[in-house]
Amino acid sequence: MPDPDRIEPLHTIGLTDYHCHCDYSIDAEGTIDEYCEAAIRRGLVEICFTTHWDTSPLGGSQDNVIRVRGEVKPAVPDNLAPYVNDVVRAGEKYYPRGLSVVLGLEFGWYPNCEETAAKLKERYNFDYFLCGIHELEGRCFSCEQCYPKCFPHYDLEQLVDKYVGEIVTASRSGLFDCIAHLDYIRKYGTMYYGPRLNEILLDRLISVAFPELKAYETALEVNTSAIRRNFDDYFPRAAIVNAARRAGINVRYLGSDAHRPDQVGYDFDAAAALVSPWFEAWCED
Repeated sequence: MPDPDRIEPLHTIGLTDYHCHCDYSIDAEGTIDEYCEAAIRRGLVEICFTTHWDTSPLGGSQDNVIRVRGEVKPAVPDNLAPYVNDVVRAGEKYYPRGLSVVLGLEFGWYPNCEETAAKLKERYNFDYFLCGIHELEGRCFSCEQCYPKCFPHYDLEQLVDKYVGEIVTASRSGLFDCIAHLDYIRKYGTMYYGPRLNEILLDRLISVAFPELKAYETALEVNTSAIRRNFDDYFPRAAIVNAARRAGINVRYLGSDAHRPDQVGYDFDAAAALVSPWFEAWCED
């Protein structure tokens, strides 16, 4: 069970965490029940599990495997059934205690994955389908051991254009409720390319990506995991959140990107001000 001393109750009422990785994700720890208990202790009203699903044939960000009750198995649709069943079971178990449990998936985007994603979504009828962009042309940029093999292939403008292009293509597919951690490229990108990455990325998002996100009604999340990684802002930065809202894009999900139960709802008291409907309520006050 999660350590109660590391899970302080939130002060903000009615919050939900729509980005959580239990131990079905190969890089996470903690059972679904442990996450639900942590959510209750935080005072959340809803938790959405979004286990990683990475099946890129180019072999990018993950090893195309999941963990099923302690055993590492190939990421094939049949092996996802226990995860789905366990989340549904948790929904029945925790609803009487005031916690809604939602079935989601973080689908690892790669070129020409639309048919695969559509079939998986149809088979399991997810409540929430989250798009995670973690690689470019099969080269992972989202983990410490991989980004040095990705970034040397692109100059700064090429990197941003390629990344924003993937955001646009994913949104145009119409498959996803939300694009995860929109400026995730800066996780290691600002260290490699310098702070100008943020400037160019914001420009391209406003001019290229935001019109598409609005047209296809693809929402964004505020992902608080950046604070755990010693950034001074979220994924995406407040400047991007504000520009997205100004462009008419729905910034509606809070996500901790938890990979341990004690990370559920992390920094949500502060982050809630950026997310609808709390943002609109704050503006009215």
